[in-house]
Amino acid sequence: MTTPPDRTQSVARTLYKTLGVVVLTALFMLSLRFSATVAGLVDRLAGTGLWLAVYRLAGANDATGQERLIVMAVALVCCLLAVAVVEGVDRLVNRRRTSAS
Repeated sequence: MTTPPDRTQSVARTLYKTLGVVVLTALFMLSLRFSATVAGLVDRLAGTGLWLAVYRLAGANDATGQERLIVMAVALVCCLLAVAVVEGVDRLVNRRRTSAS
């Protein structure tokens, strides 16, 4: 029994999208390390009253706990942003394929 071509393309597409999300997430997180603008924005957000409430809610009482929470939030935001970019690109590519056919 052979795999239908649609399924093979679907698996390859899923792998490409997953790889894209992983690479973009890493690049977004690296931008935090190497961009003073992005790092400054995160620092300002981490000092807001909302974040202080999140620290208390999460039980991050010391600086280490707060840093862990910030890193987790940054990773989550970077991943969600990467998913949004990959999905947007995927939809654009699908539109072009549909209009070219």
